[in-house]
Amino acid sequence: MPRKKSLLKILTMISAAAVLSTSVTGCGKKIEEEPEVTGDVTLSTPPPITTVSEATTEATTTEPPPVEPEPLEKYLEYYEQNDDFVGWIRIDGITHSNGEPYIDYPVVQAEDNSYYLDKNFEKKKDAKGTIYADYKVPITGLDMADNVTLYGHSNKDRSFFRMLLDYKKLDVVRDAYIINFDTRWEEAQYVVVSCFLIGIYENQDDIPLFEYFKCRNFDTVEDYNYFYDNIMLRNYYTSGVECEYGDQFLTLSTCDYVFSDSRFVVVARKVREGEDPSVYKDTYEKNPDRHMPKKAR
Repeated sequence: MPRKKSLLKILTMISAAAVLSTSVTGCGKKIEEEPEVTGDVTLSTPPPITTVSEATTEATTTEPPPVEPEPLEKYLEYYEQNDDFVGWIRIDGITHSNGEPYIDYPVVQAEDNSYYLDKNFEKKKDAKGTIYADYKVPITGLDMADNVTLYGHSNKDRSFFRMLLDYKKLDVVRDAYIINFDTRWEEAQYVVVSCFLIGIYENQDDIPLFEYFKCRNFDTVEDYNYFYDNIMLRNYYTSGVECEYGDQFLTLSTCDYVFSDSRFVVVARKVREGEDPSVYKDTYEKNPDRHMPKKAR
């Protein structure tokens, strides 16, 4: 696993996050989008083309571009209903009294993070909203973000992401350590790595704000370390789940009510090929050294 950066370096790297007000049931704030790039952009000059005599050039072949896999047949009807549909999330370990999972929903992805705040899957006005993926990195059959963030309201009727708050209980994380998140093209499982409470304003804590919602692609080890060190600093639990640069992650975010404008976040790592995630079930333990926001102490 790559060497982690010191906490001091983490705290000097973290920038402030801003929010815009909305009026919806459940979550009451929308995370502001990152600013657009403005001003002149200087492009690097491409290297000159070198002409080589045919007599000294061996025949070369150009690899064809990758072909997007066929969508999974079981999700075709949902895409036909709504072409923003990109996948499905289900958590089997948190269930109603009849055994049905509370969280078992389609996931959409729009052109911004506002559209589905107050619209249902049929795109009709509905304060309960819909579970949606962060729009910045489109989910396709060939590509997706290194860390896909899904947002859902914490509705009082326990719909959508309200029951994520149960991850504060040790017995729940042990039962619900597996999260199923399929895209239209692939079935996949994720194993819970971190659960934490966080604010969305600088003055809600005595350390710089961790902008987890901007951690999308880890282009460098430093990008990954910033994300990993911060989710572990705040983690309610320790476990035997190991992570490394190159892993893929799923982040679930919803409103909490410990203090005004707080968020509860669950992060899971994609199960690797050939890995048996059941070995982690009994390794979760409470983390007495987790960092809690100043407003929650």
